[in-house]
Amino acid sequence: MTPERILLLPICGLGDAVFYAPYLRAIREQYAKAEVTVIVATAAARAILQQASENVEVIVFNRSQEKRPWMRVLKLVWAIRRRKFDLVISGAHQNSARVPLLAFLSGASVRVGARSEKMSFLYNRFVDVPTTAHYKDRYRSLLRAAGIPAPAQRLIPALAPPPEAKSAAMRLWREAGLEDAELVIGMVSGADTNTRSQWQPYLKRWNNEGYAEVAKWAVRELDARVVMIGSASESVLADEIAALSGVPIVNWCGKTGLKELQWIISKCAAIISNDTGTMHLAGALGTQVLALFGPTSPASFKPPGEGNRIIQGHAPCSPCYPYPTCNLTSCLAMNNIAPPQVIEGLSVLLSSRKNVTAPQK
Repeated sequence: MTPERILLLPICGLGDAVFYAPYLRAIREQYAKAEVTVIVATAAARAILQQASENVEVIVFNRSQEKRPWMRVLKLVWAIRRRKFDLVISGAHQNSARVPLLAFLSGASVRVGARSEKMSFLYNRFVDVPTTAHYKDRYRSLLRAAGIPAPAQRLIPALAPPPEAKSAAMRLWREAGLEDAELVIGMVSGADTNTRSQWQPYLKRWNNEGYAEVAKWAVRELDARVVMIGSASESVLADEIAALSGVPIVNWCGKTGLKELQWIISKCAAIISNDTGTMHLAGALGTQVLALFGPTSPASFKPPGEGNRIIQGHAPCSPCYPYPTCNLTSCLAMNNIAPPQVIEGLSVLLSSRKNVTAPQK
């Protein structure tokens, strides 16, 4: 039976949406006349999915940000049941209870989900996918279980900055004095906001001192310009990094919309980033990424695109996501990443664009 109404659960944040965008297009191609609804946790995720595919309804729902969360959940369940979905595809995290329950309560005749989820008995069509699988492989398996062709090459995330935001983004670029800069490096020192049980996103942050050391090297040794990008709440981090580095840094945290941000990222020679949604966005835009991992695993969350480099911090307890084994305010594995490692990784990324060599050890 061809589904007339399809519900996709849940695409949590920006990074998830980046990987899900090509899958959403595949669903649209397979079922062109179906009504498709997606539930996401952030406005940024909604924007990416709406940018990727037309005629898709995207609902933002983040229970942690609601004043009366269970009342809003009940209203959401009621709204879903009224729509009488035929097919539900769940991209829930393995320890999620709310998402499988929401899929079951939708009343859909076909409910697709991973067998590894702790409440997978609420689905009636199962996918065997390792809990450590990369999100692109997980989503592909879910689509195939729903009868939607999913050739791997067509499902590689690839985005283009929206044309309507170019003039505003270039104005910011000029106002920051970057118009004649030969080398601009972006830094993402923050983390996402998706808490899960005891998991806290700040564990994915590399320390400010490390970012400051790399920024100082890039400016003094490469004559590069450094820009900090992230949310408004991360602007303080960017200011601290600038103060520690002693070199000029452009702080754009919270000062760009998502559309303008895509243009800015696309003009950077490279992005140095913790494991964040912005990291995935940069990879999908074709900008080379130097990704820093500690409590999460690159096998599951490495950025899309070719030519990126990964630095994995090591500690006896890492990777620990999504079940941290300590009560520390920072991750031991992230703290064990040394600035010379990042400088060397950045020099390799930039070697094809400019004669850049890492400092002698």
